[in-house]
Amino acid sequence: MDMTAIKNDLKDFFCNNLGIDASALEFDTPLFSDGIGLDSIDSLEIIAHVDDKYGVSMTGVGKDPFYNIDSIAKYIVDHKE
Repeated sequence: MDMTAIKNDLKDFFCNNLGIDASALEFDTPLFSDGIGLDSIDSLEIIAHVDDKYGVSMTGVGKDPFYNIDSIAKYIVDHKE
């Protein structure tokens, strides 16, 4: 799976599962406090989605990979076996 497909999947997940307005979400939009305001519950849903869909664990990785869709996609690509 290529980076663009992963980014598009993640954007669809944010819009469909977390209720984010697609027009307010770009791949480089900050996701948490300084951006669209996701919270720790949302981060658990992101972790579950990435683990289920890509087989990549994000549990305990710190906040940097969660900054935006670009950083989550990069983490997936870098850690996918």
